[in-house]
Amino acid sequence: MSYYGSSYPIVNVNPKYPGYPPEHILAEKRRARRRLLHKDGAFLFSLETQTTIGYGYRCVTEECSVAVLMVILQSILSCIINTFIIGAALAKMATARKRAQTIRFSYFALIGMRDGKLCLMWRIGDFRPNHVVEGTVRAQLLRYAEDSEGRMTMAFKDLKLVNDQIILVTPVTIVHEIDHESPLYALDRKAVAKDNFEILVTFIYTGDSTGTSHQSRSSYVPREILWGHRFNDVLEVKRKYYKVNCLQFEGSVEVYAPFCSAKQLDWKDQQLHNTDKAPPVRGSGTSDTTVRRRSFSAVAIVSSCENPEETTTSTTDECKEAPYQKAVLTLNRISVESQM
Repeated sequence: MSYYGSSYPIVNVNPKYPGYPPEHILAEKRRARRRLLHKDGAFLFSLETQTTIGYGYRCVTEECSVAVLMVILQSILSCIINTFIIGAALAKMATARKRAQTIRFSYFALIGMRDGKLCLMWRIGDFRPNHVVEGTVRAQLLRYAEDSEGRMTMAFKDLKLVNDQIILVTPVTIVHEIDHESPLYALDRKAVAKDNFEILVTFIYTGDSTGTSHQSRSSYVPREILWGHRFNDVLEVKRKYYKVNCLQFEGSVEVYAPFCSAKQLDWKDQQLHNTDKAPPVRGSGTSDTTVRRRSFSAVAIVSSCENPEETTTSTTDECKEAPYQKAVLTLNRISVESQM
């Protein structure tokens, strides 16, 4: 606007016309030049043109074609400026980036026993009074590998979640049960620590104020996975209400968990189950022999699962699926929270 305001006096002071116009045209041009000659008058004329307020005695006549061209250019420029300003304001209101910053993921993911199964767990919380409408959690295991031709490839494997559809009123612990379909099935404690993978977790939800879809995501690498831990309780039951202790969002305690993989644990449980089904030995000490046999089998299975230094041949054969002997690429932690 200031540029056009300074251009109008130049246009009127230095008109370029071929020849000499008649006297009445020259007089009209002089009057128009006197109206726009002062810098304040030129600025007001530029302001009235861009904001379409309406002209007073300052106006552009058909006798000055250069001034008409300047008015046209300024009108076009004003439309472009208004479009960018209004678009930026609407985009700022539509994508509330501050909303995604209130969704938090726990810094560590935990592996521990849950309902008799070895599970991978992490926690998601919403620290805003007005909560999200609905949300869907998705987890993928990302692994870099080298094919037969020596090229690097990226493989994705979805992790099946026990609770993928959640309502985030209170912090929720997301659980992935490590079963035979899980890519973590053959990995024990050592294998997880030495392996080269990344677990990418995504939370897609709908904001209650704008109704738009948002996406928050984070990831966990092997050094951010704690084996044999459990999250602390954040929900405290009072007499008339429930209280959420946000200070315990990241808190965890160390609990019992076997150091073997879920595959080895299932195999040893099957051995114990087959031992329990063994027919009793005939004789006077039948019941005593059966009890001793079951007790010895249980102790042997638990001891082999609890020993982290056990490196037997069978364990090595069962964990051949885990390519942790050679680290292809070292992945760093990613903590990104954005919106769709």
